[in-house]
Amino acid sequence: MRALRLLLFFVVCVATVHQVIADDTSATLGAGGLIPLKSTEIVMQSEDLSISLHQVKVKYVFTNTTNHDIDATVAFPLPPLDGDLVAKESIDIPTQDPINFLLFKLRVNGRTISPKLEIRAYRDDNGEDITAQLRSLGLPLSVIDPKMESAFNKLPEKQRKRLEEEELIEDTGPQWPGSRHHIMWCGWKTRIEYYWHQRFPAHSSVYVGHTYRPVVGVTWDDWGDSAWFEMKPYCGAPEADREIAHLKTLFPYKGDVMLYDKRIEFVLTTGNNWSGPIRSFHLTVHLDHAYDVLSSCMPGLKRTSPLTYEVHVSNFRPTSNLKLLILQPHRHPEKLHLPSYAP
Repeated sequence: MRALRLLLFFVVCVATVHQVIADDTSATLGAGGLIPLKSTEIVMQSEDLSISLHQVKVKYVFTNTTNHDIDATVAFPLPPLDGDLVAKESIDIPTQDPINFLLFKLRVNGRTISPKLEIRAYRDDNGEDITAQLRSLGLPLSVIDPKMESAFNKLPEKQRKRLEEEELIEDTGPQWPGSRHHIMWCGWKTRIEYYWHQRFPAHSSVYVGHTYRPVVGVTWDDWGDSAWFEMKPYCGAPEADREIAHLKTLFPYKGDVMLYDKRIEFVLTTGNNWSGPIRSFHLTVHLDHAYDVLSSCMPGLKRTSPLTYEVHVSNFRPTSNLKLLILQPHRHPEKLHLPSYAP
């Protein structure tokens, strides 16, 4: 048996109103972090991706096409947490857990697996690893850790001042006059990775499944004549424009319609790092209500029911990443006693 050390990983980025999630890919762990590789021995037999605003499910079938077993290190990075964005923007963190904030769960070949954990901190501007520096000061690495303020206050004044000068901590003062709690945030990014060791038996398949809650940032806009500009990066199709126009007729006021603007991105191109194309790719996008408007550049994505869009692709070689724009009325249509609408 030959042992091959690979690292299969997701890349996830959190921004103000969107989440970036990436396909598994192969990599090796170098001194500077993950180094992508192209696997010539393991095939992504199938990928079944299910996305909603409340849960992401991914099911993979990987096949070892060689006559020898392959031992791999498999990793799942959680979304990098930008301390500045978390403090200043509207980002809904699914749980209060400062580490497994997505409630990530893993199953391999039908069995629940408890992965190991690595957490690191990086400076925003140049990606410098500051994990050792923060640990030496006794500061938590996660920018959403509720113990951050108390740990910071325990430091000598000289160290607190230095952290502020380096823009690693920003303390804007008490939440209100006389309050003991300060409004403060961290000037670094936290990267948390779960990883586990996996054997890919010769001429056999391994079934890997992940479930987790997405981080969803929310804005709401007055969708009038400028809607086309917001929808342009998502290939705002004529049917999406028609659905927005239809929504305007259903609400008891004239003019523009107020819609929540929710965006999700999924990095598909790393699926090309496996041997050959993704043999069978299936995407399902779940909406909350038939009134929701979906816009995406994904070729072939069609509405299959009032609440779902789907696409099946054989021998899929993604050339771009998946971008989804989901628009929702700011008031639920049922509360307005309106008839259901299914395009």
